[in-house]
Amino acid sequence: MGNTKSTESIPKKSTRRKSATTPSTRSSSSSSRPSVSSQGNRKPLLSISQRQIIKGCVDNSKDDLGERIFRRVLEKRDDFKQFIDNLSKAQRYENSNYLKQFLLGIVESLTDIDEINRISEEYGCNHVQFRLYGFKPDFFAATADAVATECTFLDQAAHLTSETATAWYLLTTHVFSAVRDGYYAELRRQRKCSNAFRARVSVDVVSTGTDDGTSLSSATRRSNSPQEEIAEKFEQKSNQTDDNDNEPSGNFLSPPQIY
Repeated sequence: MGNTKSTESIPKKSTRRKSATTPSTRSSSSSSRPSVSSQGNRKPLLSISQRQIIKGCVDNSKDDLGERIFRRVLEKRDDFKQFIDNLSKAQRYENSNYLKQFLLGIVESLTDIDEINRISEEYGCNHVQFRLYGFKPDFFAATADAVATECTFLDQAAHLTSETATAWYLLTTHVFSAVRDGYYAELRRQRKCSNAFRARVSVDVVSTGTDDGTSLSSATRRSNSPQEEIAEKFEQKSNQTDDNDNEPSGNFLSPPQIY
């Protein structure tokens, strides 16, 4: 009919759907989603059967577990042997016993990853003090391999060797990664404190050196030897007036700077 409007003449309104894969949508959804750790449903480090294997191996261990692990590292690393030789007999015993107690603490906390990380980082922190004896952070990787190998034998063929080795390698990989993190964190902390202490000493020396009127550059100049410092002071005194010749130099008696 003439008065009837044709539906074909009416343009269809196009509706554009917003893509769900746009960068803005992905970023907003990811930022609003809580992390896995905050949800409290973090995946356990080991399965139930693997935890049972680990505990069974430790139950079969003896008091010399730490010494056995160290002996395995000594067979593969000459530099580790040199480090052990630099320790006293008491320090060797303390280190091997500490390793055994460390592993026992890890096994007791297999269901608590946060506690495992805390114990591991603390173990790494305590090894920074042995840098003076030749300790290297690479020793942690060699120790992890020795732990996995020695503890796999403790299973006494109760399970397949591959299952036991897999359980131990999963555990030692995570544990000694946290150990290295703790080691480097403590090393950075000590270096930061050392740099802050040096900065305070430098400021104190500069302030005491300029109290008697000497220039800032001469007060902060590094002295290579006491003889050079004496020669420098003698030259400064020769350039002063007769009135200042009788006055002792306050900076001459100050201790040399330590950098």
